[in-house]
Amino acid sequence: MVTCNKKMRKEKREQEGIMHVYFRANGRYTVFYDDEDNLQLLRKMYKYAQIYNTRILEYALMGNHAHFLIETSCVTLFMREALKSYSRWYNRKYKNSNKVFATPFSSACKRTEEWMLESSAYILQNPQKAGMVIHVEDYKWNSVLFHFPDDDKRTHIDPVLAKRIKEAIKVDTTLVDKFFNNFKEFLIFMNNNPVSFSKVIPEKSKWEICTLEKLSSEVNRLLDGKMINNLSKEELVNLIVELKHSTNAPMLYIASVLHVDYKFVKQCFKL
Repeated sequence: MVTCNKKMRKEKREQEGIMHVYFRANGRYTVFYDDEDNLQLLRKMYKYAQIYNTRILEYALMGNHAHFLIETSCVTLFMREALKSYSRWYNRKYKNSNKVFATPFSSACKRTEEWMLESSAYILQNPQKAGMVIHVEDYKWNSVLFHFPDDDKRTHIDPVLAKRIKEAIKVDTTLVDKFFNNFKEFLIFMNNNPVSFSKVIPEKSKWEICTLEKLSSEVNRLLDGKMINNLSKEELVNLIVELKHSTNAPMLYIASVLHVDYKFVKQCFKL
């Protein structure tokens, strides 16, 4: 087990405590494409948590960004090594040489139990707010299934995948579960008490809320059952222009969701 050295202690970032850490893909592109991409991130986070005296308390993986609630004695070393290791694995898999994650990661230290609980709720509610699921327990890439391990989960997660997730990472939910009597009470709270980003993240944070999931929903609405690959060039240009007008999303977001070249998206507004 490794702890912070003196050099780490001189950093401006707080190193010890219960923290909400969050990071996004470089260029805000989608980075977690399949189950193995997600599972491997969980494995790497847990591996380095054991090395750097860290407990994982909550998580949500969101396609192009991720949130973790952790208790650590050295957040910088833990996050740096875990993300570096994942990036090496990811680049080998996809034969990629680009940087996988934007740097640096962001973090907010929890000062009260109430703040910790709100941060936990915010993390679990991310896919719900993005319109990806109706209930927090229906999303397979958050840590809901680790809460109240002796209770009947009644989630929609495939049992085989749930087993693989539990083999990939260990999540200590005791600090959050103590606020509730059972799993049902926990779910009622998480599904019915929305927590805003500004409530859990300090104003000084430079983190930008990603809207790729909402943008994907808008793409599906505009396509109305059509396939992107079957669109003519004119139809694709019209789709890109309409997306920009209806969502005001950055052109990088649009390029990522549509899997088209960023330069092509820029050119659409010069035609």
